[in-house]
Amino acid sequence: MVIGIVLENLPITVYQLNMNSEAIRIIIGLVICITGMALWPRYIKLNAFFSLLFASILFAVIVGIPFAETISTMQSGFGSLLQQIGIIVALGSVLGMVLEKTGAMEVISTGLIKVFGEKRPVLAIAVIGALVGIPVFCDSGFIILSRLIPSIALKTSASQGALVLALSSGLYTTHVLVPPTPGPLAAAATVGLGDQLGMVILIGLLGSIPVVLVSYLYAAKAGLKIPVSHAAEERVDVRQKIKWPRAVLPLILPIILIATASFGKLISETNPLITILSMIGLPVVALLIGVMLALTLIDRQLHRDWPSWITEALKDAGVIILITGAGGAFGAVIKASGIANLISEYASGSQMQGIFFLAFAWLIAAILKTAQGSSTSSMIITSALLAPLAGAAGLSSSVDLSILVLAIGGGSIAVSHANDSYFWVVSQFGGISTKDAFSRYTPMTFLQSITALVTAILLFLLL
Repeated sequence: MVIGIVLENLPITVYQLNMNSEAIRIIIGLVICITGMALWPRYIKLNAFFSLLFASILFAVIVGIPFAETISTMQSGFGSLLQQIGIIVALGSVLGMVLEKTGAMEVISTGLIKVFGEKRPVLAIAVIGALVGIPVFCDSGFIILSRLIPSIALKTSASQGALVLALSSGLYTTHVLVPPTPGPLAAAATVGLGDQLGMVILIGLLGSIPVVLVSYLYAAKAGLKIPVSHAAEERVDVRQKIKWPRAVLPLILPIILIATASFGKLISETNPLITILSMIGLPVVALLIGVMLALTLIDRQLHRDWPSWITEALKDAGVIILITGAGGAFGAVIKASGIANLISEYASGSQMQGIFFLAFAWLIAAILKTAQGSSTSSMIITSALLAPLAGAAGLSSSVDLSILVLAIGGGSIAVSHANDSYFWVVSQFGGISTKDAFSRYTPMTFLQSITALVTAILLFLLL
C-alpha cells in the first residue's frame, strides 16, 4: 500500500514512459531482488538456495501478491521444476562420478590425444575438456585431467601454460552450455524445454564450437607467457584396463539417444522405430542407460568402496536440485505478478527485440556470475527471472528458447575470478600463480562469454 502511494505520486516524467504503477512496482521489485541476490552471497554469505527463497518473498511483497498465495505459488514452482529435472540431475551426477573414479576419463583423454596427434596437443586438450565437461563438473574434470598436462608437455614440447588454459576453457565451455550438467539443464527446464533437451544439446554444441575455437587460439598464445610450477604427480595405479570404446560409450550414447529422439519426432510420429527411439531417448531413460553402462566399468574387486561413489554423487546432486527448485519458485512468483502481460503490452514484436532480449539475458547472467561466482546459480536465477518474459519478447519456438539458454550460459561464463571456486582449481591444480590466473585466465573467460553471446545472436538471425 505504501509503495503504491509513493509510486502514484512520482513525477510526471515517469508516466511519460507510458508505465502504470503496477509496471513500476514490478521493475523496482526485480531491480531490488537481482541486486540482493548478487550481494547477499558475497557480503552476508547467504546460500543461493535461501537467496532465491528470500528474493521470491521480497518480490511478492513489493508487487503486492498476498502472502498465502506467494507461498502456494513458490511450492508449486519448486515442485514443477524438480518434477522435470530432479532425476536427471541425480543420474548425471552419478554418471560423471563413476567415469571419474574408474579412470575412464583418463582413457578417453589419452585416446583423443592419439587422434589429434602430438603436433596439436593444445587443440587436443581443449577438445578433451569440452567433451568431458558435458557430463562432469568442470572442477572435478580439471582436477583429474590436469594430471595429464606435465606428461603431455614432456611428450610434445607444448607449453604447460597453454595446456592449462586450453583444458580449463574446454571444460568450462560445455559445462555451462550443454546439458546434462546442472546449469544448462536447469535453464532448459525453466524456459519450458525439459522434454526437448535434444534441441538444447544441439544448440549448445553448435554454440560451443566457436567458443572453444576462440579460447584455444587465445590459450595457444597467452599460455606461452605463463610460467608453470606443475611437477608430474605420482599416479595411483588403478590396475584396471578399460578400452577406449567402452570408456566413451556411457558418455556419448545418452547424448545420441536424446538427440535422435528429439529429431526423430520431426520425421514421423507413427513409425514404430521412431516410437521406440523416442522412448529410450527420454532424458531420464537415456541417462539411466549411460549410468548402467558406466557401472559395468567398475572392477568390484579393485574398487570395493564403489557404493560410496554413488552416495557422494547423490549428495552433490542434492544441493543442485534444491537450488534449482528454489529457482523454479522464484520464476513462478515472477510469472504470478503478471509481468508477461505487461511485456506484451509494450513489446514491438520485431526481430531486433529478440536480439535485445538475448543481450539482456546475457548481461543479467554475467552480472550475477561476476558478483557471486557460481555459473550454475547464475543460470538458474537468470532463467527463472526471464522465462516468463521470453514469449512476450518473441522467443517461443524450441530453437529460439534453446538459443536463449545459450545466451544465458554465455553470460554465466563471465567473469571467473577470486569468488569462483573454479578459478582456484585452475590456479592451484594447473600450477599457475594467482597473478597469472587473473591476468591470463580471467580475461579468457570474458572472451569466451562474448563469443557465446555473438554466436547466440548469429544463430537467432540464421535459424
